[in-house]
Amino acid sequence: MDTLQVAGMSVPRGQRALGEVLAGELPDGSPIKIPLIVLNGRQEGPVLWLGAGLHGTEIPGMEVIRRVCREIVDPQSLRGSIIASPLLNPFSFHQHHMLTPQDGYNLNRVFPGDPTMLLSHRLASLITRLAESCDVYIDFHANPSPALQFTIIKHPGDDDLWRKCQLLAEAFGITTIEMKQMHERHRTGTFTDYVQLDRRKPCLVVELIAWRRFDPLSIRTGIRGTLNVLKHLGMIDGEIEPQEDVPIIPGRLSRIELTANRGGLVHPLRLPGDPVRKGETIALIRNPWGDVVEEVLAPIHGWILAWPLLGNQAVATGDILVFIAFPQ
Repeated sequence: MDTLQVAGMSVPRGQRALGEVLAGELPDGSPIKIPLIVLNGRQEGPVLWLGAGLHGTEIPGMEVIRRVCREIVDPQSLRGSIIASPLLNPFSFHQHHMLTPQDGYNLNRVFPGDPTMLLSHRLASLITRLAESCDVYIDFHANPSPALQFTIIKHPGDDDLWRKCQLLAEAFGITTIEMKQMHERHRTGTFTDYVQLDRRKPCLVVELIAWRRFDPLSIRTGIRGTLNVLKHLGMIDGEIEPQEDVPIIPGRLSRIELTANRGGLVHPLRLPGDPVRKGETIALIRNPWGDVVEEVLAPIHGWILAWPLLGNQAVATGDILVFIAFPQ
């Protein structure tokens, strides 16, 4: 397209533009805006969405987007376009919080949203409008350390679309978790659900590591993987680079998550990437006096994927404790 129209911006071919869109207002009337970076390539090609910051604590994707869109990719040599937002939930970012503080909702559970409902629903509705012209999507997230870096693809019930998702993951080049629709029923209403089920477009979820900080390895992985996807799509020249400095679990994998039955401090006995066997003790939960109140057993043969502890190294009853990857 000769001129790309996004959120009131007109971006000519071969140009990069910075913009913003009003996301809402604070109680004192202060406007809060979502930043945008748009690259309109000199030649025709796909339109790629790069989004980060749906959760305000998950910031590595912000730096990946900055480096890719501001320093590495030249719109003069780009085929197609990139629409990127490094910070999709500024409200949660301002409070260093995962959830939207104004309503307590997880923004990545309310897509496609509703412009007349609570703030999270309004944000989701706005994001769907910003992203509606794209052909391919990368959705950046991050797990707290310790964790492996991995990508997630979700089967949309369409084998052709599923294959496109698999190819995105293969190009990105790290551990891949393949999710079926019946898995993790509490994770409905995600951005991926909207993209694949409503728009019928391929989407890759990227789980980097480190909350509230930039981890150098995580940033390198994210940049290399994103450039690999651009190469796979024919948007830039070059050969796909293997992720040689990243721990990778090979093969076709799914995952399960274990939740805590008791509250207390978590003492992992296995690290991300370590193999585990069914029935093996992989963690202990101790109360503040140091007594073991729960012995966490692996329910399946597999590998530790992440210990996604959202606050201190502790859990309450029902908190997600560990992700385990296993072969399909």
